[in-house]
Amino acid sequence: MNTYSTGVLELAKQIGLDPEHVAEGLRLACRSFNHVQATTNMTVEQFGRVFTHKRHSIAIVANIAMRRAGRRDDALLLMDIYKASVGIAPHTPPIHTGIGTLPEHHNDPLVQDAVRILTAAGLPPIHTDGVHELRPGFQVLPADCGELPGFVFIAPDPGAKGRTGFAGGDLGYLAVMRWAGWGVITEALPGGLYAVCHPDYQDNPFPAATS
Repeated sequence: MNTYSTGVLELAKQIGLDPEHVAEGLRLACRSFNHVQATTNMTVEQFGRVFTHKRHSIAIVANIAMRRAGRRDDALLLMDIYKASVGIAPHTPPIHTGIGTLPEHHNDPLVQDAVRILTAAGLPPIHTDGVHELRPGFQVLPADCGELPGFVFIAPDPGAKGRTGFAGGDLGYLAVMRWAGWGVITEALPGGLYAVCHPDYQDNPFPAATS
């Protein structure tokens, strides 16, 4: 019987894979890192800065694990979410007013971050003029009460329950935001909303990196 580290088990839980796939992804990633360091002129310090940042390394391991599990689309999705969450996604189009949230919430930075991440995950945002729904989709709302700093609320899109894969179902929204480093509350709030908390307002923004 295989015994897996806490980190492998936590990452497997986050991305919905058997721990063996994650353990294999970790082994392959370590070999790749060693090969890159051995075949370049990087010093150990330079290599560490580029390749061993916790979130970057975990994203690479998860990507490999997904591929080994035969889920190539989800492997690409994990990297897209990671890049959007740290602001390195290439060719990111601006979010126009009325997309993903009501026009009056457009300039809220936390709402903008959440919409950007969810859109990068391929989830469909609502299009609205503030009065009419022009196209159905998810909606992000700020926590205006002042008692929940760093929180926003997400209303999943109407077609979420019929979607499969890593971002499938209503809980797929939580999976996406958790992978992006946000804290999540797994119980739905009244009205079917889900609450998520920005990493800057948490003590540990990326739980899988602790082991």
